[in-house]
Amino acid sequence: MKLSRTERWILANQYRIMAALDPTRAAKYNDCVVALEKGYAKVIDRMAAHVSRDDTDHKESEEVDEILTMFDSIQRAYRVLEDPYGIDPAQLQFPGFDAKTEGDYLGYAKFLLEREHWPENLSAARDLDTHTPMLRQYRRMLDEWKRRARDGEISQRDLGAILDTKKSK
Repeated sequence: MKLSRTERWILANQYRIMAALDPTRAAKYNDCVVALEKGYAKVIDRMAAHVSRDDTDHKESEEVDEILTMFDSIQRAYRVLEDPYGIDPAQLQFPGFDAKTEGDYLGYAKFLLEREHWPENLSAARDLDTHTPMLRQYRRMLDEWKRRARDGEISQRDLGAILDTKKSK
């Protein structure tokens, strides 16, 4: 990470304040002050290792929002079906994303579900790391959902068709 002289100065001052507020960690914070003031790039990189290198862009965020909205919609539709015969409720649960190939999507989805509690009543897998890429499947499901749920109503037949897209390659 490349920081300007001004940015290093501002951060060093923040670490000075933190050292004053937390004497038990003051030595560590003061080490950070020295590294920032001297411009030790490797140490500064280690200090920021927990910060994502890139932002999750708006397109990715909007796609996750749309996927979660779709799962919320199909779960709500299932709950009001008079005859849910033939639909496996386990197929309605949001499984998550692959941490290796869809990490930004996974991180944002976890933030929404665990911190924002949105969508409010969405049933989701406990771990959310599917260990297999999911975006292609979700995009097929989204296409079918958009075709079938235009008026907000989803029939048993519509629900079946949306879930069947999970099976196609």
